[in-house]
Amino acid sequence: MGNTTMSADQVVSGTYGAVWVGENKLANVKKFKAEKKAIYEDVDISEQLGHSRKLVGYEITGTMTLSKVDSFFAKLLDADWNAGKNPDVTIIARTADPSANGKEGISLTGVTFDSLTLLDFEIKKLGEEEMSFAATTSKYTDLI
Repeated sequence: MGNTTMSADQVVSGTYGAVWVGENKLANVKKFKAEKKAIYEDVDISEQLGHSRKLVGYEITGTMTLSKVDSFFAKLLDADWNAGKNPDVTIIARTADPSANGKEGISLTGVTFDSLTLLDFEIKKLGEEEMSFAATTSKYTDLI
């Protein structure tokens, strides 16, 4: 149930967001998003013109944008991918704005990454990298 009144201070600011990949806190995260999407199958019912939907699964996907300061993801992924396997990765993400009504956080397990940028730069531009991922399970660790 949503609030019927609020103050500007209660709006959560991304400034207080943090991400951990495994045991490593990523100080260079600029943006993070994870979402769970329902997968439905249509169900036709006799004598009804419309159809209903039945939940048959879900998928968890996301992206994070980072300032390029190191080769963290190259070290995490490249050797395993060259050997034909995925590393066992968990992502923890949370936002804890001190003026908001609490913190919100998630834990993602079974994380796989979609691609690894080997090298990317542009003269007179700050370096960034974007990592897209999928996960097997999600769990809220905190809710506001």
